Amino acid sequence: MVNKHLLRERLQLTEARPATCLNCGASLTGPFCPECGQRDIPAYPSVRELLMDAFAEFSGWDGRVASTLEALIRHPGVLTHEFLEGRRARYISPLRLYLTASLVYFVLAASAPDVRLGPVKGQGLQIGVTTTPDNRPVSRPERVANVARQSFEQETVTQADKEAALKDIERAPALMQPFLRRAVSDPGGFKRGLLETMPRMLFALLPIFAGIVALFYRGRKYPEHLYFAIHLHAFIFLALAVSELTKFTKVPALVAIASLIAVCWIPIYATLAFRRVYGGSLARTLAKEVAIGTLYAITAAAGFIVMIYWVSIAT
Repeated sequence: MVNKHLLRERLQLTEARPATCLNCGASLTGPFCPECGQRDIPAYPSVRELLMDAFAEFSGWDGRVASTLEALIRHPGVLTHEFLEGRRARYISPLRLYLTASLVYFVLAASAPDVRLGPVKGQGLQIGVTTTPDNRPVSRPERVANVARQSFEQETVTQADKEAALKDIERAPALMQPFLRRAVSDPGGFKRGLLETMPRMLFALLPIFAGIVALFYRGRKYPEHLYFAIHLHAFIFLALAVSELTKFTKVPALVAIASLIAVCWIPIYATLAFRRVYGGSLARTLAKEVAIGTLYAITAAAGFIVMIYWVSIAT
């Protein structure tokens, strides 16, 4: 039988929130205990209070998300500068920001519809033909690339064309055979493997990018460059996420405009962020950016090749 006295006590504890921390007994002056840091949640919380606490714990939505996004988006480099100066309580952690931004981007990229920005009819080679529109014989690489492209775009590819492409792949360089074979025989699994591996690969490149920046801005501790790298990449993910979001409208003109804005704004943002955090003239910053971008592009290209090969041979 239910103890009515116990239920009444629990109800009173829920309705009357204490003025002291339930964990250590310290006086409360805000939503967190100033001594032990425990969140001010009543004993025997309701389902609503439990859900709100879980949401706040997971998202950091207690004003910090808004402050973080405002500083990140509207003021390039300010968020990094704030963390380096020790003013961190009002913002979510850099790692949480990066992981959230990358998650939002990759979820949108995986679920957004394919919106073609230009005419597609008559472009590329057609499966089953042996010559191009200018009567030039179709080479084996062209046939393989055509089959792989149409498989990726989920267009109809006959079994005979797939088998012909697989035979052509046997004559390709040994290093290229694994991912060409996977792209033709299992395009869905290959694409899924790339989407699953890409976030981990980009995360692994973060400390490398910070190391490259450290080569051109000496005299600073490595964590300073890592903070900068995390915040810069978080902004890039958010900018690309907005571009992906416009694809749900299925309006090619809007998608094109959003993509153009993202492509133009990201380098401008990076330049402003570099100058805010590291200082220096515009010309000197641009020169360093070009060098940093070149080294990072080479490193990222090598990383992508390794990733594609690993996904190709993974079962």
